[in-house]
Amino acid sequence: MAIVEIVLGSVLASFFQVLFDKLASLGLSNAQREGAPPFSGISTDLLNNWRKTLDTINAVLDDAEDRQLSSNCLVKLWLDDVRDLAYDMEDLLDVLALQATQVKSGAKSSTSRGRINWKFSCFGQDKSSRSNLNPCLLVSETEVQEINGRLEDIVIRKDRLSLRENVVGKSYYTNQKLPSTSLPETQFFGRKKEEAQILERLVSEVENSDATLSIVPIVGMGGVGKTALAQRLYNDARVKSYFETRAWVCVSDVFDVFDITKTILRSITGLSCEGEDLNGLQVKLKDSLSGKKFLVVLDDVWNENYGKWTDFLKPFEAGAKGSKIIVTTRNLPVVSIRGASPYHLEQLSLDNSTQILKE
Repeated sequence: MAIVEIVLGSVLASFFQVLFDKLASLGLSNAQREGAPPFSGISTDLLNNWRKTLDTINAVLDDAEDRQLSSNCLVKLWLDDVRDLAYDMEDLLDVLALQATQVKSGAKSSTSRGRINWKFSCFGQDKSSRSNLNPCLLVSETEVQEINGRLEDIVIRKDRLSLRENVVGKSYYTNQKLPSTSLPETQFFGRKKEEAQILERLVSEVENSDATLSIVPIVGMGGVGKTALAQRLYNDARVKSYFETRAWVCVSDVFDVFDITKTILRSITGLSCEGEDLNGLQVKLKDSLSGKKFLVVLDDVWNENYGKWTDFLKPFEAGAKGSKIIVTTRNLPVVSIRGASPYHLEQLSLDNSTQILKE
């Protein structure tokens, strides 16, 4: 498992939010000048342009993360450059924020003496103003132009790599992923606490609830171990004895109600069900599950369409109270559709990650 690459995409997505916050803070400082030259030495328009460009890059990070896992070296290099730019941009924004603080402090001092000096250029100050600033905190026009150039280069390469924005359905990586099975991994590291907590949710019934069916979502970033954990739970001895029937489906990129229903029915009954339409499949599935306590695992789900979920779940309401559906997904909105309480799977500890690398 390419742990470093998997973590990189998630870290970048979080780090971009830090940059957005810093840009917003500088923009607010500039706006409060009421027509005076900007605190930061960079115009509000330029800050807004940086924000828009970062939005464009941020929108394709999920797709880039998927594609680098398929050993696409050009995408990996692109992500590395995005990371380096993000770090350098943060450093520059921190300097601008300190510079803005110094200028603001100097402006207040001048106001108290009745002498307001607005001679503050786009990338520097006049001689008298400059003397009041720490020279280490001055941002040059060259540094700003360099950031602009790197931003433009990354956007151009994004287009050449055909990275897609806001990918929540079929993606390059999920299309290449082999359908996972319910068989557990031969090596399993960590997750003892998580396994015990989710197991308790599976084999216990919610008090004072009339609901027949409960959904147990396992949510986490790609490669964090959602499927491996679900496999462990699916094959646990307590789970096998608690549920009368079980079924496993790797959903992946396309949430096809017909195909998923057919796979579950075939898994439960052993019948091929060829020639049946969706209505026929759902009637048979409802009859097969009627009055039984069942467990179904939907692995790697991306669908956020409420209508598809409603159509898919109709046969499952016939099961006995205590029936469960485990959903593994990267997308939190997937599980919010049914109001299910998600179980967030965090990254492995350093010790367990190191052990995986050793193996």
